[in-house]
Amino acid sequence: MHFPRIFIIILILVSFTTTPHTAHADYLTIRVPAYSDGIHSYFVDLLTTALSKAGHLAAIEQVSDIPHLRERTMLETGELSVLWLVRSQKRDKRYFPVPVKLTNGMIGKRVLLVPRDQKEDYKDVKTLRDFKELGKIGGFGTQWFDVGVWKANDLPYLEVTQWRLLYRMVADESRGVDYFSRGINEVMDEVENHSELVIEPHIMLVYNRDFIFYVSPTRPQLAETLRSALEEARDSGLVDQLIKKHWGKTFELLQPETRTIIPLHSPQ
Repeated sequence: MHFPRIFIIILILVSFTTTPHTAHADYLTIRVPAYSDGIHSYFVDLLTTALSKAGHLAAIEQVSDIPHLRERTMLETGELSVLWLVRSQKRDKRYFPVPVKLTNGMIGKRVLLVPRDQKEDYKDVKTLRDFKELGKIGGFGTQWFDVGVWKANDLPYLEVTQWRLLYRMVADESRGVDYFSRGINEVMDEVENHSELVIEPHIMLVYNRDFIFYVSPTRPQLAETLRSALEEARDSGLVDQLIKKHWGKTFELLQPETRTIIPLHSPQ
């Protein structure tokens, strides 16, 4: 039986001065997912830094490479304390939402991973109708928020349980999937790890959504602690600083301002 690997980051705040934060610092143990491709790094950085600056002592335990459907079950049972997901009404009812946007909407700005010989297929796309008329099929993981977006916009798609298979499925050009839509916060690391694919250079599909942290129903008090720390991180400019730290090069390379924007309706 395979057991997820666990890595622990101890975040210790030591101060010999009395401040409103450190005078009442508490100690938190928080379990979060981690992935071998590093897509968790920004969220863990934001979580640890925001808590530190808010005066909390925390141990961040990273549980490695959990299947994405199992993550939701582990959040429900408390095996994970916190999970970052695109916000939806359904998830708000199921877990404890921390209503602070985490990426300035980057996850809703979508570019396409495509086979190298198909990257110019989209160059004449100017509208959603143009995009539909190409008849291209997108690939997504099961229960991803994007599935609802593509369905709401009458776009063809295929769901797969093991979403990491989509890179190979798209590259093969014979598996019923033409592209893999990725948020601009995800795509640069992924294309570096999957050289058989390229980033389509002309368009960006946009819907109004962002990640938030969801807290396990077994840790309701943690939601308020995170809300306060993250609001402070947002208002102080820390979120913007960390986005620039993790994705400054991404904006330079993708040049989202030069792409044709295709707005998509976003379901609740």
